[in-house]
Amino acid sequence: MNFERLQTFRLVVQLGSFSRAAEALFLSQPAVSLQIRQLEKELGVVLLERGGHRATPTSAGDAVLRFSEHVLESRAGLLRELASLQSGSSLVTIGCSASSTRQVIPQLMGELLRIAPDIQLRVTTLPPDEASARLLKGEFDFTLTTDAYLSDRLVGEPFSTARLFVVAAPTHPLARKGRATPEELAACPFALLPSPWTAQRRFREWAANQGVEINVTMELSTYDGLIEAARKGLALTLVAESAIIREVERGDLVIVNTVGLPLEYTIYLAHRAGPLLPALYVVKKAALESRIARAMGRPARVTAGVRPGMVVAS
Repeated sequence: MNFERLQTFRLVVQLGSFSRAAEALFLSQPAVSLQIRQLEKELGVVLLERGGHRATPTSAGDAVLRFSEHVLESRAGLLRELASLQSGSSLVTIGCSASSTRQVIPQLMGELLRIAPDIQLRVTTLPPDEASARLLKGEFDFTLTTDAYLSDRLVGEPFSTARLFVVAAPTHPLARKGRATPEELAACPFALLPSPWTAQRRFREWAANQGVEINVTMELSTYDGLIEAARKGLALTLVAESAIIREVERGDLVIVNTVGLPLEYTIYLAHRAGPLLPALYVVKKAALESRIARAMGRPARVTAGVRPGMVVAS
């Protein structure tokens, strides 16, 4: 029996929706529907009532749901055991940006603590091009990256969605206004990340679609630098949601809303093409489970401190 179909079926039941399950799995709705139909054909029963506003399991579906929960948990236990038996594979390394470290690594760590607490995770923050190059060299097991850095030598698992917001100091005229036109944004100086970070390219593409041109007066290589420039009123900036949550809550920064913003794009968990060692397969599964947890609105399972062995290196 196909584990992926069981996982998809369980998620459709949990979310009550084919479309929400598709969104959580980074699949199209027809792809999710096809997996359910294939599972129904394999078992010879109808699993879901498709009428109304919510997908609900039939009696046969309830039985398969109980079975899937047992099988998938047993499978996770097997993967944990295989990972612990794989000598020298308990340390898994990931290269990613500082924003990914803040935004998505905690959820991955939380799920990994649940699925495979014996696996150690080491995270290194660096630019995406360098992370991809070191991944190809075998210096990392995974990277968190965008589609711009995937290739036929890398396999990418959709993991998260990044959102980029324009922010300003509270005293900035556009901050007081709340919502701005693209033309008003284009008239302001901006501080942005330089190449090879893709945020500036995405923002310029947005501006071109709006018929304006962004006025970049400074390039800074860290979000901390961009945030400080915005806080001092030197420029507007475009930063990831995870980097500004506290500043916005405190009132140190204000989100400037406009048409087409925030910018959203997919973050992939990427690894070299080919078979994965058991420990790496467990981490990839934890990534899938953590994104499902986010779709379900469940909090990440992260303790107050990072346990010994789980190292985040900046």
